[in-house]
Amino acid sequence: MKINLRFLLILPMLAVLCTNAVFWEFAFGYMVDQEPEQLKYLNYALLAGSLAAVLLYWRYMQPLIRIWFYVWAGVVGWLMLESYAGWDSVLVYPHVFNKFFVLLNIFGIYAFHRRFGLPSFRQLINVLLVMMMANLLIFHRDSLSLSAFVENERGFNSGSAYLFVLVALFNLNTYMLRGSMTSLLVFFLCLPLIIFLQHRSVWIATIIAVPLDLLLLRWARVARFSMSKLTLLVGLPLVLGSLGITMIVFNSPEVVTRFEQSIDDIANADKQGTGSWRLKQLESYVPLVEERPIAGWRLEGFEVPMQFYDPSSDAPMWADRTGHHFHNFYLDRLFYFGVLGVLLVLLVPIISVIKRLRQSRVVTADTAMLLAFFGSLIVFGTSYDWSTYHFGLIGLMLAAIAQPMAVTKPPAPVAQPSSRPEPELHQLSF
Repeated sequence: MKINLRFLLILPMLAVLCTNAVFWEFAFGYMVDQEPEQLKYLNYALLAGSLAAVLLYWRYMQPLIRIWFYVWAGVVGWLMLESYAGWDSVLVYPHVFNKFFVLLNIFGIYAFHRRFGLPSFRQLINVLLVMMMANLLIFHRDSLSLSAFVENERGFNSGSAYLFVLVALFNLNTYMLRGSMTSLLVFFLCLPLIIFLQHRSVWIATIIAVPLDLLLLRWARVARFSMSKLTLLVGLPLVLGSLGITMIVFNSPEVVTRFEQSIDDIANADKQGTGSWRLKQLESYVPLVEERPIAGWRLEGFEVPMQFYDPSSDAPMWADRTGHHFHNFYLDRLFYFGVLGVLLVLLVPIISVIKRLRQSRVVTADTAMLLAFFGSLIVFGTSYDWSTYHFGLIGLMLAAIAQPMAVTKPPAPVAQPSSRPEPELHQLSF
């Protein structure tokens, strides 16, 4: 009997996902605004495993990714020399170095799946969905009430809530390909949860990801956009949503008020809500970014005094020499490493995606899901710094678009009649 071990291919990505609170809360419990100290050992293991994967499966990596790795290694080496020259230590501020080390997760996940093939996305998404729902029900069930919505009590942080977008995209694609009603219901389960968790940045990411995913499916002609599928996809949420809104209006009008306030915060992000808070942080650091726009402040940036103050108390938001804790991926990289730091992360993935889409329309539904998620991640980065698992998913996306494209075989030539009899062929079976 032959045992299929392909399910093991989901383990590397699951290990990266374990850096998210959805997973580690089962081991360490719920913690407010902090991560357990033991989590650093998992990050060390991921970095070591990623480096080992790169070294072991180097020959499976594409030339562009190899060049990217060389550049990354050169930048890290230069930063270590700078650290030793200025502070007599090769790793003086791990907070700053980790912003480069986290890229190893891209290379490691990419190299592993280039060697062994892509994981079963159904298995990966199913495990993810089970863990997310179990986490909500065990640790954050109080946040699933209407009163919690009104009081803005969020069960998940933004990085955890953003995982629902990935689950929603996979089930949307499964429905569009196979007409699975179960997948459609899971998709419609994810959307209300995304709304209910009240992370407006995740709302915007969803609004970008879903149309982009459908556009890719249509462009690649991988799914039939039949009238029956589109009717259910559009009509079902309209009917159920209208009934749900009607019930909420009559029973809990304060929920509608809270939702309207969230929409108003998005529309007036420069004047109110967390958008205003982020804008003030951006304005506080723009002068420093403009002072060193090319390569940023690097290690010296860690010693720069806090520039952002609490608008309500005029006190520094965080203590000096603890990092600057940017709620913006781009501001974070621009401050520490300048434009070159942003390009080091984004240039190769964007080039790879554009090159792949220009080469062929052959795109699988799973690849479309990852591409749509990456497109929304670029926008999500304007509100939050990227988490470790985001880099792992970028590596998975690069491995997916590097898969051989299907080629239509030409028809077999017609055999010419021959006067000599052909030898008899015997098919062997094992």
